[in-house]
Amino acid sequence: MLNNIAFKDYKKSDDIHGTVLYPAVMVAPVQKSVLNDIILKNDISSIFDPFHGSGTALYEAMEISTNLHLVGCDINPLANLITRVKLQGVNSHVFKDIEKIKSYLSDPKQIYPFSFPNMEKWFRKDIFESLKIVRSAIMNIKDEQNRLFFWYMLCDIIRKHSNTRSSTYKLHIKEINAISRIENKVVANFISTIEKNVDKFMHESKNFVLYKCDVLKKIKAFDSRVFDVSITSPPYGDNATTVPYGQFSMLALYTISQNDLELEGWELDNYSVIDSNSLGGRNSEDTLNTYEKNLIKPYLDRISISKHKKVIRFFYDYFQFLKELCRVTDKYIVLTLGNRTVDRVQINLTDITKAFLESQNFSNIKQAQRDIPVKRTPKVTSIVHQKPVSSMNCEYIIVHKRDI
Repeated sequence: MLNNIAFKDYKKSDDIHGTVLYPAVMVAPVQKSVLNDIILKNDISSIFDPFHGSGTALYEAMEISTNLHLVGCDINPLANLITRVKLQGVNSHVFKDIEKIKSYLSDPKQIYPFSFPNMEKWFRKDIFESLKIVRSAIMNIKDEQNRLFFWYMLCDIIRKHSNTRSSTYKLHIKEINAISRIENKVVANFISTIEKNVDKFMHESKNFVLYKCDVLKKIKAFDSRVFDVSITSPPYGDNATTVPYGQFSMLALYTISQNDLELEGWELDNYSVIDSNSLGGRNSEDTLNTYEKNLIKPYLDRISISKHKKVIRFFYDYFQFLKELCRVTDKYIVLTLGNRTVDRVQINLTDITKAFLESQNFSNIKQAQRDIPVKRTPKVTSIVHQKPVSSMNCEYIIVHKRDI
């Protein structure tokens, strides 16, 4: 377990995880290696991912055994859709549905109108019209399982043809000249994408449950020690200043039919609402207890007072989550972590997390570091006090086992 996790030759394009772009995904062979060792050597029947994102860990668990009960949570409805499609795949009618899609796109009969805030900012007019046609074609597919697959495959087409820069996960407008150079290949690329990738979605799990929810609320409803293994990559800080999963997802979420998204009613209010409702993003007056304060005090002492509030706010949520995660997990906790920098001070989330888990009767049995060879986020993310600030260029995988 974790003896060799570099996987420098791994390419997402070779498997299902490369069929859609999603921010800061876990590396599939790393998760599979850890899960293989735990599942095959122990009596494991359930896997829980409380921040499932694009479903990497849950899918890799399914690949090991289709008998596992898989449970995932995520506050982002796009993550929910992506993971659902990976786990349920497509059915035998998908090739007929592909032909229906192609027939409609060659001669669109009915184009359903839709719009969303600032759509003219993020899409050139002709591209938006093409997206409307593809969107209408998907909406005409009656089979829900296959229709969700088509929405999934549209996500990257939306991003690639939008006016936002590809160098960042944030919505950041391109230069006017760059926007004018975008080739409108919406229809052609969509057809080629579904035909190229459909064979990767032939596997399925019949034993999974996904919750589109605030995990801090949902996790409290689970029974104690109900999951054998919990495996996830939690946020390393509030999403708005680390990885803006919500902002990245909004163009797709505004385009996909709301009937095919799990929504509570607030997710489309604005472009930043998902991130502001995620872990550490909410304004909270709750305070840390003495033990929790002591864990982060060495970092707060070196960070300007103006930055204390957001750090404390994140760790209040984070410690509440970890405490509940320990309560609901019966055997193993596997976390992939990164150490973020605030005010030029690197906060060692890995050591903080290990100490907290050990206080909850989970002992560390393995730890490994993995360099991140390719990143969308630049290695230098900003300049503070005339000095460059580096982004996270390595990740840490820790495995903890319950003591009793």
